[in-house]
Amino acid sequence: MADEEVDRPGSIAVGIPSAQASSADTPKRAPLPEGMSRNAWKREQKKQKWLEQKDARNKYKKQKKKQKKVEQEKQLQNGKDDGIEKAEVGIGGLGSRDTVMRRKNDMLQPAPITILIDCGFDDLMTEKESISLSSQITRCYSENRRAVVPVNLQVSSLNGRLLDRFELALKQQYKYWKGISFSPTEYEVPESDEERNRIIYLSSDSDETLTELDDNKTYIVGGIVDKGRYKSLCLNKANSQKIKTAKLPISEFINISGRKVLTTNHVVEIMLKWIELRDWKRAFELVIPPRKQEGFESARLKRKREGDVQKEDLENEGQDEQKDGETSMVVVDE
Repeated sequence: MADEEVDRPGSIAVGIPSAQASSADTPKRAPLPEGMSRNAWKREQKKQKWLEQKDARNKYKKQKKKQKKVEQEKQLQNGKDDGIEKAEVGIGGLGSRDTVMRRKNDMLQPAPITILIDCGFDDLMTEKESISLSSQITRCYSENRRAVVPVNLQVSSLNGRLLDRFELALKQQYKYWKGISFSPTEYEVPESDEERNRIIYLSSDSDETLTELDDNKTYIVGGIVDKGRYKSLCLNKANSQKIKTAKLPISEFINISGRKVLTTNHVVEIMLKWIELRDWKRAFELVIPPRKQEGFESARLKRKREGDVQKEDLENEGQDEQKDGETSMVVVDE
């Protein structure tokens, strides 16, 4: 019995060293292209995989959109569309709730306020940052379309990689957007002081604080994603053009963890909310993500904290029991 060999699942064959067996089973890495690091090669492979799955994703999105439209039409036909009557939808139930809301929005009188997104920083951003900015602009357009009181939304300096993103990846959909205008060139700075005073460039580095949004004024929002690399970029540009600057009154109404720099779409959303509510504090609370608001604790962190407390309590109890045991042993020895 001692010399009998027993086969066990997953056991290594006798006579083959474990190191040799593991190295034989390990697949060899593909050779890297010349002049490319492994991280760059991984990013390229990930991008290639994303492009290969693009058709499948688009097909899935179309199916989900079609299914959602069918469900919304059923709700409209049953009169369960949150107070929107069938007569507002049109003949044959054409249009979903979103379509109805957009039609209502088209009939609204925009506020006499212009918000201009300055995208004249294309050469300062990476490709990934340009993609992120295109998503932020899309969000700005969407929020303005859904706003109770929309504004005149403009985008200047739409060129370079950002324009390529809108033309190719986003399939020129921006050309069909309503309530927004695009310009490939830089915005014009008026020569007269009176007209220039009606323009305010928003910058978190400004010494002036915005108290309200005035009618017949243009508020410029810097369209850039830079992860804090460029300090006072928008402020310096505005000063060189002799344009007034101001910052949102964040510190006066809400505490934010980290730098008080918001994304382009968050700035636009906050301004739209203020126009609707005339309340800065409420606008900040509704738009700024809870994770950026000071004092916010996510459910995951809360569970972790409570788990640490329970673990600490158990450890303390164990230490107390150990001390009690040690004390009793001392008494016995005496």
